Amino acid sequence: MDLYRIITAAGDIQKEIALESVQEFFDHALTSFNKIELSDREKALRDGMGHLMNSIEESTRDPHKRLRWVEDVMTVRCRL
Repeated sequence: MDLYRIITAAGDIQKEIALESVQEFFDHALTSFNKIELSDREKALRDGMGHLMNSIEESTRDPHKRLRWVEDVMTVRCRL
């Protein structure tokens, strides 16, 4: 659910991104990952989310990069 909230908070390019909310939702998602034993595939997805979290500020300056970033988060969510 937290990944869906990230997509909702970041996906509307008509509005300024709520970085604090997105960061909070990422933290919740990563905390959820750390509560369970992960398969290798799930570990790769978690690591990919960490990379996405680190690249958010760079990706939000350009609307096209921002939408691509949102797609990447959505892809992680779907693969789970």
